[in-house]
Amino acid sequence: MKFTPEISFEGGRVKPLHYDDIDALYELYQHPEIPGQRPLDNKEHLTRMVDYSVQMAATQRGMMWAIEVGGEIQGMVSGFDWQPSHLRIMMRVDGLPSLSDEHRAAALSVCIEFLQSKYHVRNFGYQWIEGQKPSITAAVQALGFQPAAVLRQAWRTGDSTFADVHQYHYVSDKAKPVPKRLGDDDNPGQNLDAGVKH
Repeated sequence: MKFTPEISFEGGRVKPLHYDDIDALYELYQHPEIPGQRPLDNKEHLTRMVDYSVQMAATQRGMMWAIEVGGEIQGMVSGFDWQPSHLRIMMRVDGLPSLSDEHRAAALSVCIEFLQSKYHVRNFGYQWIEGQKPSITAAVQALGFQPAAVLRQAWRTGDSTFADVHQYHYVSDKAKPVPKRLGDDDNPGQNLDAGVKH
């Protein structure tokens, strides 16, 4: 069963991770955006990540999409720390240097819209680590995320070095689904007695 959908956005699409993408994902992780993150040296980890992405989506623990622009994978959108009981999830985007802020924001936006409509998630978080590209914060805020907190020295970048984590939040104002009773969607004008012999 396919739990992670393919979704188009202007200029590209997000799609589920697949074994065929391992070489492209390996290239992505040779250019880590997050301070302190080392380039990946073992493709076997990516095989496990593809398997894990399916398990996460199936059990509502998270969701991962590859970002494809111009037919090439240029990044990845992840939703993690998913807490269905609180309708809350943390989002993250990893990208190659070639991934534009516009495509980054568009990919993140369609993933958020899917989580809102399919799972009724309302509370989204995003973390920017000090040392990442500053323009990422503007792209995230353009989607409605607001600065909420700064976690001082919360991200380890080396054996004895740390970076601040800037926390952003977005709470959707999209109307929540209203529970219905059996028959609420019936057409009151229909003749329920049609074809019934009295």
